[in-house]
Amino acid sequence: MNLRQLEVFQAVLQTGNMSAAARLLCITPSAVSKAVAHTELQLGYRLFVRTRQGLSPTPEACVLATESQGIHQQLDALRRTARNLGASDEGQVRLAAIPAVTHEFLPRLLQRHAARYPQVAVEVRTLHQDQMTQALLTRSVDFGLGFYAHPHPQIRSELLVSGRLSLAVAPALWGRAPRAATLRARLTQVPVIRLVGDDPMRQSIDDIAQRVGAPLAPAIQVQTSRLALELVRLGMGWTVIDFLTAQRQDPASVVTQELHELAPISLFAYQARSVPEGLAATRMRALLGPALHEALQADPAGKKKPL
Repeated sequence: MNLRQLEVFQAVLQTGNMSAAARLLCITPSAVSKAVAHTELQLGYRLFVRTRQGLSPTPEACVLATESQGIHQQLDALRRTARNLGASDEGQVRLAAIPAVTHEFLPRLLQRHAARYPQVAVEVRTLHQDQMTQALLTRSVDFGLGFYAHPHPQIRSELLVSGRLSLAVAPALWGRAPRAATLRARLTQVPVIRLVGDDPMRQSIDDIAQRVGAPLAPAIQVQTSRLALELVRLGMGWTVIDFLTAQRQDPASVVTQELHELAPISLFAYQARSVPEGLAATRMRALLGPALHEALQADPAGKKKPL
């Protein structure tokens, strides 16, 4: 099977109809029919049988579908990459960031960039760490921002800044214990708000919970640190947040406590190794340092000092 035959085969598999497959591929139904017939002639067996529901794959076609799925996905990724490369010019920057960076730091960067390069369009996507790979490798975005070095070998991670993780808890819960109480004494009876999935922050939350003797179950589990923090403000428990998020908290609604028991967390910029960076993206990345410095120099008055 050549690539065109594979495209037709996959289209008929997806739609179960010659006409629908033709619309999907932007060709005529007769062209689809001829391509299928030619492929069947080459292979020496039927690929589809007609039923009341439409065209159903034969057992041989089901085997081919399983074997060819990866090739089809790679072709789709190639098309997106080719299309996205054409859109990556000097008049646009496309970046992705994890939710914590999008909400807490990115506005400062966008403000600086708009003041310096008002003619450049900017597209921002909020993605989780595991979604960064496809976006970067298909050039849907020019670069990404996230905590922890990216594990994929085709993605380069550039260290930007490091800082301490912090405990976040409502003042009412924090103030129930005596002023000189240890962290363990303050949190033993306070519920922990955890993260679901393989978010690296989850391990940090679980580590502190184990240290202070907090039960891990039953517990509320959420997908983002942003939602966990909102639950903290409502007095529903405690969680662990990054240094950028901690820097912007109002001590009247959230007490933040640096956790020296945990290793520092680092913010990285991610880039695909295979494609050179455009001028507009390079200029925006050059503003990351000053914007981060500004964010980290914000007045932390009223925040709790480490125990």
